[in-house]
Order: sequence, then structure tokens, then C-alpha cells
Amino acid sequence: MLKYLLIAVVVIWLLYSPILRRARQLKRQQRPAAPSATPGSAKPPQVEDMVACAHCGVHLPASEACRDTAGRSYCSAAHRDAGATSH
Repeated sequence: MLKYLLIAVVVIWLLYSPILRRARQLKRQQRPAAPSATPGSAKPPQVEDMVACAHCGVHLPASEACRDTAGRSYCSAAHRDAGATSH
């Protein structure tokens, strides 16, 4: 009985596989082409300075750093309050 079920599945797959493949090809052909990027229109990625936390040493973008009155960078307010440690 399992043999006949397996044969039926294979026959159904052989019949529908080309139909599904053709449908996928038609979908790809109907999609609009991706807009071409002109060399001057693409913005270069913005580069930002990285700073190390004075407490734990983790590196983070300068814009996200918490600073103390001395200008040292910290990764969080908790580390700023804890103060700098020597590494």
C-alpha cells in the first residue's frame, strides 16, 4: 500500500513541478526591474567615531556615549556614575 502512495506522490510531483516552475518564471518576468543606481545618487555610509567606555572598555559610537564633566566617555549612566577604572 505504501508503495502505491509513494508512486502517486512521485507522479503528482512530476506533473505539477513543470507547471510550478513555469509559474515562477512568469512571476519573475512580470516583476518590474529594480531601479538602477546611478553612481552619483548613492549616499556613502556615514562614518562615526568609536569611543571606549572608561569603566568597562566596550566600544560604542561617540553619539551614544554618556560623558562626565571631565569629558570621559561611558557606555551607560550607571558606568558614568561608577566612575573610571584602570585597565
